Amino acid sequence: MNSAKSNNHLFKTPHILKPTVNDNMQRFKIIGLAVALICTLSVQPSHGAELGWVQLFNGKDLNGWTQRNGTATYRVEGDMIIGKTNEGSPNSFLCTDQLYGDFELKFEVKVDDALNSGVQIRSQTKNGEPQGRVNGPQVEIAINGSAGYIYGEAAGGWMTPDDVRDNHDYFKPGEWNAYHVKAVGARIMVWLNGELVSDLVDEAKLESHPKGFIGLQVHGIGRGTGPYEVRWRNLELRDLSNYQSLFNGKNLDGWTTTGNWTAQDDGSLLIHPRPGEKGWQRYDAYIWTKKQYKDFVLDLEYSYPPKGNSGVFFRVGDTADPVKQGIEAQILDTFGNASALSAHDHGGIISTVGPTRNMSAAPNQWNRMVVHCIGSKLAVELNGEKVVDIDLSETPVKDRPLSGYIGLQDHGEPNNLRFRNIRILEL
Repeated sequence: MNSAKSNNHLFKTPHILKPTVNDNMQRFKIIGLAVALICTLSVQPSHGAELGWVQLFNGKDLNGWTQRNGTATYRVEGDMIIGKTNEGSPNSFLCTDQLYGDFELKFEVKVDDALNSGVQIRSQTKNGEPQGRVNGPQVEIAINGSAGYIYGEAAGGWMTPDDVRDNHDYFKPGEWNAYHVKAVGARIMVWLNGELVSDLVDEAKLESHPKGFIGLQVHGIGRGTGPYEVRWRNLELRDLSNYQSLFNGKNLDGWTTTGNWTAQDDGSLLIHPRPGEKGWQRYDAYIWTKKQYKDFVLDLEYSYPPKGNSGVFFRVGDTADPVKQGIEAQILDTFGNASALSAHDHGGIISTVGPTRNMSAAPNQWNRMVVHCIGSKLAVELNGEKVVDIDLSETPVKDRPLSGYIGLQDHGEPNNLRFRNIRILEL
């Protein structure tokens, strides 16, 4: 928060992306990236980071970080970065030297109850000067019901509108709290302890702050108070800057279908089967990319009605027979299902393996699926958890094509689903 705000104000109700000979160097870079990604499919850090995540904190020292503003202190203790207040100091920030635009960020934080804090994203210093005032979007850390909302630090105040900033109890005082932040374009989403707190679209802030550093704030305190501390650990980031959009939010450019897919005013893609259209064996009514893809990371969001059913197809060699000429990750409303999971449950790979956990969101809420497909290695993340991690060469679909079209399934009435933020990173 802005240091101009008193601590009393902090406790106001605040919410809611065939090489030529001359291409050898580039080819080697791509091969190196692919090898690294393949390795991470089967080797995870002990805290369960998924494919593509990197550690922002090396666990030893503050190399790669620079303190800006204020006189609070930062130290390394075990697996934590600990910030400690200094009487009379303005807000202090420990900032990454690297700048980030589109990304996901995960961290855990524990803060003394009397202290307000935050994590800056896409932030900068005034006039770009090293000692200039830190400014930009901040993910709020506080025990007053405002945690997870977005504040414009020295950048206009609350970004989350007043009418949607409702107090909540997702933040646990005196305990470790898990944050998950996703910033893509003008949209910033924040989950706190698994609960979606913010889903904010701010075009103006994207224009003024398209990229910047990550910063760990120790809020200023008055004389005669403190000292207080805030602790961070498991700081991980996944860079989304090089992802390309498959759906532009306006029309079906880049896709082909004979079905019922329409772009909506909110930028989503709606499948609305015509009356009487039942079942799933209407393959031309699916929607297919015009381009084929081999090794990639596919990232998309969708919401389903109660009992909604669909699927994400990829590496489909023949769109007239996707069931036998491709691979399908299942989309299905299994919210609240406590029974054993099969390959036909949400996140499972049809004819292959079921998800390890039921991560389905409730009907009409947004789910997020990330499919990692590199060689024969396949991993699926659903709503932040890896639920599939397999080698296709050891499964019943081992003879399927290694490249092909990407498609979304029209399962017929009454399966009206919405898709959005369909993005891909080709490897």
